[in-house]
Amino acid sequence: MDSNQPRQNAAARQRQVGLVIVAACTSASLAIEILLPLVSGLVNLLRDILGVLILPFSFMFGLGNPVGQSPALLRLLSDMGMQTQMHPWRLIAAAVLELVAVFLFVIAERLGGRAGYMGACLASVGAIILSGLPLGTPLLPAIVTEGVFLLCPPTPDPD
Repeated sequence: MDSNQPRQNAAARQRQVGLVIVAACTSASLAIEILLPLVSGLVNLLRDILGVLILPFSFMFGLGNPVGQSPALLRLLSDMGMQTQMHPWRLIAAAVLELVAVFLFVIAERLGGRAGYMGACLASVGAIILSGLPLGTPLLPAIVTEGVFLLCPPTPDPD
């Protein structure tokens, strides 16, 4: 180690790593929550278009399904989260809670204290509850990080 370089404080390094984890997890979760209804709508549109294009051939060659749709396509649509189109306000509220959690985490990191970390944990848990566990899975590392900072907060900078 070079003597000219100032040694980095361990608490500052812990805060940086925590901020990177929380920011990365929250941005991934927000991207999934925002893009999922768009992709699901596109798949629904493609299903309708392909259903119309395949319909004459299904009658001609006896490929008609009593349900009228392919079971694989229905499984794909259900796996993508059809519930996201039925509850858009829940996803919007979950996205807002995620942003509040990041804001509280950054404020608690700058000012110190446990109240901000507690608020960030509660906001993240609320976001997972509103969006559902499959969509909220990317937030789990962020909640663990916020919980670690809640139980053992780093010391604030002396400035």
